[in-house]
Amino acid sequence: MTYNTKTIYPAQEDRDGRKFTTTKQTDIAVELKKNEVLKLYNSYREADYSVNVSFQPPLATKSTDEKEGNDDKDDKAEVVSLVSPFDVAKRLAKQGIEYRASLKIKSKGAYEDMKDVMKLVEAEGYEYNVNVTLKVNDETTTNINDPLSWTDEDNVFKVSPKTSTDDAEKLHQLYDTLNDKGYEVEITIKPKAPKSTDMDSENETFATQLSAYPDGTLVTFRLSNEKV
Repeated sequence: MTYNTKTIYPAQEDRDGRKFTTTKQTDIAVELKKNEVLKLYNSYREADYSVNVSFQPPLATKSTDEKEGNDDKDDKAEVVSLVSPFDVAKRLAKQGIEYRASLKIKSKGAYEDMKDVMKLVEAEGYEYNVNVTLKVNDETTTNINDPLSWTDEDNVFKVSPKTSTDDAEKLHQLYDTLNDKGYEVEITIKPKAPKSTDMDSENETFATQLSAYPDGTLVTFRLSNEKV
């Protein structure tokens, strides 16, 4: 089993008189074995960086016709994870690793399209925020002084439910319902950072987290100079 890694270093600032130059460095490594990823993680911590880690399981392109079993080749392709986020959550839980799961609705659209999303989110008992992008110009009927016009089809609505939980299964019903209705939905699983200040214990916790993810997972290390 191998993993890919992405390391984002802190921005470096150099000053030459009144001129400031900011340098950003990102390193990419592919097909690393587990022990190589662990060694990389440990090297950052030994260098006194604070390390924020995120995991992204491998993705695949899948057409809508493949998903729904029809033969229309003009159907739009979608990007799907090769492993369910709920499976990842189960693996973490099985190994005693705490995590936070959240649901993000990536779809956005006119009020009439997103109104159903709001109802579905509310029916599951979640609070949510609605962001609206108003298009005000000579070609639209939107009037900034008339809130009733804000729901015209020219304007774009985005729904952001407040779904953070330590049990991903609680999001399963809403996730499936939105997916079935054709909305683009994403579940994010974020393992909690190790609490121990002992390096060996933190390395062991990270190794256990890594084991919960499948072959080809992208491991992103975001480094900062300040210890948390």
